[in-house]
Amino acid sequence: ASRTLNPPSPNGGAVPPMLEATLDNLRETFRHLSDKQLADIVAKLADRRGKTFLIGGRFTDPLARYMAAHLAIIQPNVFHLAGQESVWRDRLIDMGKRDVLVIFDIRRYQDSLVRFAETAHQRGVQIVLFTDQWLSPIARFARHVIAGRTAVPSAWDSSAALFVVAETLIGAVTRQLEADGAKRIRELESLR
Repeated sequence: ASRTLNPPSPNGGAVPPMLEATLDNLRETFRHLSDKQLADIVAKLADRRGKTFLIGGRFTDPLARYMAAHLAIIQPNVFHLAGQESVWRDRLIDMGKRDVLVIFDIRRYQDSLVRFAETAHQRGVQIVLFTDQWLSPIARFARHVIAGRTAVPSAWDSSAALFVVAETLIGAVTRQLEADGAKRIRELESLR
């Protein structure tokens, strides 16, 4: 897809080209994901013996925060890593072989995330990477790589496909943890 703005469509709006590109991105992203890969990721995210940490880059951290907010409602030990890089590094001491680190990183890849991922990988943490079709350098440390299509007729990349994959995983983990998740939700609501 072109990285420049397309002229408006005949009906006067620029929405149809963006919509078509986004739908194409969704189709292509899901075409390259296997049921086994999704099932393996869901199993890891639903495994209550370990902790789940989520982090993203400059433009993708909202996706990490969104996914963490949902997962934390249905299970304990889910942490969104926000703030300064030194805070992320401090959390490495809490990470080990039973844990999973979900990273969202699309181009212009963030060097600090690459360094963080490498150190987590050295500690035996399983990494699930959400990235673009060009692959973040973090891919070399990841157990699972979800390469979403991001090209749209805009000066900006689109994270829509990655968001839909995240929503798909949230839904699948929720179904897998249905009884425990429902109990946890009831308890959380009683505390509000």
